[in-house]
Amino acid sequence: MESVYQLSVQMLFFLFAVFGIGFYLVGRLALYSLSRHASHDIFSMPQPAFLGTIATAWALSLGFIAADIWAVNSKADEATSMERSTISRLLRSAEPDILDSQRLAEGVIAYRKDVAIKEWLQGKNVEPDPDVEKTLHDIHGEIALLARGGAPSPLISQVIRDFSDLQEARNLRLAVGNTSIDFYKWYLVMFLTLLTAITLAATHADRARAGRRALAIYAVTASVSLWILAIHANPYDGLEELHPSLLFTNHKQVDLALEP
Repeated sequence: MESVYQLSVQMLFFLFAVFGIGFYLVGRLALYSLSRHASHDIFSMPQPAFLGTIATAWALSLGFIAADIWAVNSKADEATSMERSTISRLLRSAEPDILDSQRLAEGVIAYRKDVAIKEWLQGKNVEPDPDVEKTLHDIHGEIALLARGGAPSPLISQVIRDFSDLQEARNLRLAVGNTSIDFYKWYLVMFLTLLTAITLAATHADRARAGRRALAIYAVTASVSLWILAIHANPYDGLEELHPSLLFTNHKQVDLALEP
């Protein structure tokens, strides 16, 4: 499932279209087999009301995955907002009327650029980048030099807190990027999707023509629902992925800043 998250929107659509066809074919096979059995013993087939039991479990499993996806996306928004705010505060602290540290400003700008290009665009925030780690080390060293250089203690304390917040925001962003929906939940949904198709066939065993139409409608509904969930599963890759331009307060300079 991990490799599925890396597929494009179009490839995901194709993949779940194949799943939809598979669900339909399995349902048709079950319908054919159960229809033959029903012709000899109609009372051995489940009543239509039984479909609600399996279909409800399927719908609930979809809801659980959807809730997890929205929670992950909410954390991604929170991490981005926190990181952008912290970067802005550090840049403000480096200005001439406060700490007057050109090296601190350059370090924070380099950090933002490395994060945007290497960790975000290239790595999809899955794992930390060594260059970003080095930049953080350089920023930490500059803060230590400012502290030893006689800078006012309240200002240094504020910068230290901001730097700590920056690392916390980065850790949260990487945790979100490295955390996907539990694969077992996807397996449960796929199993219940298949089981619902078979149950649909069983409850239409005495009405094969209606069963074929019901299976077609269900296969389309299930495959599209799963596709929509899949394209939103990763907040850093997909149809509505977050862009690293969100780390910049001045969006007019984003393209220039993101140039390698």
